[in-house]
Amino acid sequence: MSEVAIWIKCSICGRGIPFGNEYYVCSVAGCNKKIRTFRFCTPDCWDAHVAEKNHRSAECVVEEAPTGR
Repeated sequence: MSEVAIWIKCSICGRGIPFGNEYYVCSVAGCNKKIRTFRFCTPDCWDAHVAEKNHRSAECVVEEAPTGR
């Protein structure tokens, strides 16, 4: 059994987001700053973030993690 290479951890639950997998980001500009970008492993984690930050009109945007290390 081989280990999955983790690109980054989910900002809510801390589970790893593997290279090449889909992940989710918040559409609110303040959540996507160069210093601190929130990334989520599932839409449920994104929902938890929206509730915590009390966004009024945020969208869950699907992106793909880089493929290489």
